[in-house]
Amino acid sequence: MSRRNRLLLGLLLAGAPALVAATDTTAVLRDMRQAYGGGRWTSVAALQANGKETADELTGPWQMTVDLRSGQFASRMSNDVFSAAEGTDAQGHWREDITGLVHPLDSEEARTVGVTENWLRRFGFLDSRASASYRALPDAQDNGRTWLRIEATPSGGRAVTLWIDTTTHRVDHATWPSSFLVVTQRYADYRAVDGLQLPFRIETTRANLAGNSDGGSVDIVDSYRVLGAVPATALQRPEAKVRDVTMANSARTATTRLRLEGGIVLVDVSIDGRPPMPFILDTGGHAILTSDAAKRLGFETKGNGVSGGSGSGTMSTSYTKVHDTALGDAHVRNLTYTVLPYPFGFYERGTDAPIAGILGLEMFERFAITFDYDRGELRLSPYDQGEAPMAMKGDAVALRFSDDMPLVTAQQDGHDGIFGIDTGNAGYVLTFPQWAERQGIAAHYAAGLPIPTGGVGGLFTAHVAHARRFALGQQRLDNVVAMLTRKDAGATGNPSEAGNIGQDILSRYNVHFDYRRQQMVLMPREKAPEWHYGMAGFRAEKKQDHPDRFNVINVMPGSPAQQAGLKQGDAIVSANGKPAASLSFGTLRDMSTHLPEGTPLSLKLADGRVLEMKVRDLAPK
Repeated sequence: MSRRNRLLLGLLLAGAPALVAATDTTAVLRDMRQAYGGGRWTSVAALQANGKETADELTGPWQMTVDLRSGQFASRMSNDVFSAAEGTDAQGHWREDITGLVHPLDSEEARTVGVTENWLRRFGFLDSRASASYRALPDAQDNGRTWLRIEATPSGGRAVTLWIDTTTHRVDHATWPSSFLVVTQRYADYRAVDGLQLPFRIETTRANLAGNSDGGSVDIVDSYRVLGAVPATALQRPEAKVRDVTMANSARTATTRLRLEGGIVLVDVSIDGRPPMPFILDTGGHAILTSDAAKRLGFETKGNGVSGGSGSGTMSTSYTKVHDTALGDAHVRNLTYTVLPYPFGFYERGTDAPIAGILGLEMFERFAITFDYDRGELRLSPYDQGEAPMAMKGDAVALRFSDDMPLVTAQQDGHDGIFGIDTGNAGYVLTFPQWAERQGIAAHYAAGLPIPTGGVGGLFTAHVAHARRFALGQQRLDNVVAMLTRKDAGATGNPSEAGNIGQDILSRYNVHFDYRRQQMVLMPREKAPEWHYGMAGFRAEKKQDHPDRFNVINVMPGSPAQQAGLKQGDAIVSANGKPAASLSFGTLRDMSTHLPEGTPLSLKLADGRVLEMKVRDLAPK
């Protein structure tokens, strides 16, 4: 099993009469059930598949056990770089990530998708007693073949489309939406096993709403066991105990430096005993090294996959092992890191050390973590080492999970919604268009200032405007700018969520994360920070072949930058007298955005021009 859920769908068909017309789903299902084995299924309690899984060009042992009556399951895999597992038991849905720790998948979206996936695992379409509705879809033509299609919606679940091969009378593949992705699972190489026809090849792919791949896997089954009783131990979730953390100097709490640079939260991390390097600490991320850092540090990589994120595009991935990851006195052994080829402009920081990577879920699973912006400190208290970390006093907000990013209920313009808590979001509150349209507030933001944004998936144009009001926990904020994203913006256009809350709100407080208690605690700053949205109105980035300048890639209409004469294609060689070679993307951003109105900015261009401007709040109210 790779990072996300791998379903074992027993889409079983023996030789049977041809399927009847798709307009009669009752007859279709009756004939399918007979073709799949009929009454034989009443004596089968569970299936266990053993074989190999290949994902990201890494192959290793894989096992899936499914309780055919309840839909509970456990899937486990390993390869030369990492292992992972996922399952559902009486307590709910869980996932063990590639660094070896477990967290729940317990949001409303996770439960809804889980109902459907559990129904598929237990072959719900073979059980006439299973609560589900069916709808015939028009036949589909593809590459000269005709597919009979049935849409099934288990009670409380998500609709899934079964594509039935009219020649073999087998379900060739199934498709269903899950969060911001569409999952497709294909079944091939059916063979007879104890009177059943079972697929020996199961291929899972995921794509975002723009159609770009977001990873997948191929499971090749070596053998099945058809069981009359459920093997309880095979469905047991892993022990969620931290065993790979050491606290130096007998410390109960570790401390490392924390700072914001252009809204990007950076912490000091030592890799294998080397001097500390800046990493982004991102609740929406995982342990990542930039390709540049991995090369400089001498790490070899394995695998070749793909990952999506903010924006519609994707980025290639590989993996490596780091023996020791240290944040102050806190040391984590043998973490698996993903290696991503981030562009030069992402990690370059002028005369300061480049950003080496990202830390995320794996840290929050191992420590209760406090972001103390007042003192410029990150504090980490380990789990499973003596007394549990202390519960912090403040405004406690419950956390839930659809995947790996924590989710909260917040309120924008008087409407409740599910928002991701993303410490790696250095920009505005993100508002997802599907939710905004359902609440009737999309037009206000769509009329806002067009602005370029994005992440792993590339840049896209969004629109910003002042929110009328915003509430998180017991906090009420009347000075928040929100960015309306696009439906095809990958994870930042998620139809199952309302939006994404980042540093623009979080850094107004000191924030404590305690994943064991499943809560985030907002604590008041020593002095409440003033918040401003004045901006110059441009975006610029560095290229590796010219690190002494920022190339202007966008100038916002009607902005101070445009009025001063800045154009796309211009090259900035200094800002407020500071050479561009000494500045990072983040420090230039600090000089040009989130400032009090009227703050001056002077830009010297490569052609000798000097442009003077004063920032303004361009987001409509």
